[in-house]
Amino acid sequence: MGIPIQAAPTYTCVLSDGREVKFRPFLVKEQKVLTIAKESESTKQTVESISAMIKAVTQDFPENDDLDLNDLPMYDIEYLFIKIRAVSVGETVKLGLRCQETGCQGTGEVTLNLEEVEVTSGAERDPKIMISDDVGVILRDPKFGDMKHFDNVDEIDQPVEVLKGSIVSIFDQESSYDADDVSKKDMVDFVDSLTFKQVELLGGYFDGLPKLEHEVDFTCKICETQQSKTISGLNSFF
Repeated sequence: MGIPIQAAPTYTCVLSDGREVKFRPFLVKEQKVLTIAKESESTKQTVESISAMIKAVTQDFPENDDLDLNDLPMYDIEYLFIKIRAVSVGETVKLGLRCQETGCQGTGEVTLNLEEVEVTSGAERDPKIMISDDVGVILRDPKFGDMKHFDNVDEIDQPVEVLKGSIVSIFDQESSYDADDVSKKDMVDFVDSLTFKQVELLGGYFDGLPKLEHEVDFTCKICETQQSKTISGLNSFF
């Protein structure tokens, strides 16, 4: 008779489109994925680690058969990851925050309850954006699968790469050009031909994206100033 192997409990997370995803906590044998995702300086490795962990804890549920992680927007992946981490490692995490007072090098500490972290609704956005009187672009929200292409991209160039990957189609008064049918070179040429004002106009769409964020209050240990800060982005919640 073998020793008893306990069954992991089941939890549910609701994505931005209303779909429910079932998952279990990650196990001891999978915990190293969290460390890799946190410490890796490679975007590709971080994405692959997060993807492997989410797949491991969701793949045993038939209800998730149509779940394609690469097709999910980043804010859904971040929210799902936070929920999995909360039930796997613990609901609270201690964060060290730098003092925001000019000239102070101090830090403060806050204990954050991950169950209180939610995705903001974002601003109302029209994916159809006219960049001139005759030419327009239709955009979509960046997807998790897009991040795999950022491994060798400088941080300063990432917004442009996000834009390239988020273009659904380009149109003028006579025709519409589906991004899937446009060669990589032609897409690069199109984006490179945009003016700064046009890029800024398109960038406004991404400024209104839903975000995983939470406002916290903390006190600097050096100057003792009480401060507030909005924590956002997946790496901020480890």
